[in-house]
Amino acid sequence: MPPLLDGRTIAEVGDRLEGDQLGGDPKAAWDDAAKAAVEAVGVPGAMERTVHLSFGDLPGAEYTRQLLADLLVHGWDLARAIGADERLDPELVEACAGWFAPMEEAYRGAGAIGPRAEVAPDADAQTRLLAMFGRSA
Repeated sequence: MPPLLDGRTIAEVGDRLEGDQLGGDPKAAWDDAAKAAVEAVGVPGAMERTVHLSFGDLPGAEYTRQLLADLLVHGWDLARAIGADERLDPELVEACAGWFAPMEEAYRGAGAIGPRAEVAPDADAQTRLLAMFGRSA
């Protein structure tokens, strides 16, 4: 994330992120990467800067919203897989759903997400968000 938010292209990043990125202490590697990402988001102008992705250019703000969705939903996937607490932060769920709702069908049409899961009319916000991404809570 930091090099892309800094305006570098995927070609410029090159093979820097290939191979073992976790080393002997995966948790510390994650913590370091997360800290660097938070710092990159906080750099003045980062949200307005153009981010060059494999499928096109986006403003930094849009790229970070995509990453929010990716981390939030895949965090739930991981929690479910290992039997951990699956409850997501309600504020993050709300922010993600608000951003994603108008783009859901475009993502589905591009093959990025599966069919929407069925949910009860009175489902909570987390269940509705996960359904948008094709997950059944």
